[in-house]
Amino acid sequence: MHDFSEELVPEDVREGYFAVVAMKDGEIKRFIIGLEYLSDPEFLGLLDQAQEEYGFMHKGAIAVPCQPQQLQNIIDGHR
Repeated sequence: MHDFSEELVPEDVREGYFAVVAMKDGEIKRFIIGLEYLSDPEFLGLLDQAQEEYGFMHKGAIAVPCQPQQLQNIIDGHR
């Protein structure tokens, strides 16, 4: 088993990208998305929800409280 506690940024997260985990109702999916989403109003809305639900005092991927398909729709609409 890999020990992620020593790793600051996973190998699959390239420069200019970050990891996001969409999770709700038992559905969980990890996404690697570009920094440009930090200015997307829909994604920022998910970050606001995440702050209210989880806070931001954790390490690792950003967790957002939504169905994975909802985040996929935001990504698909941004392309």
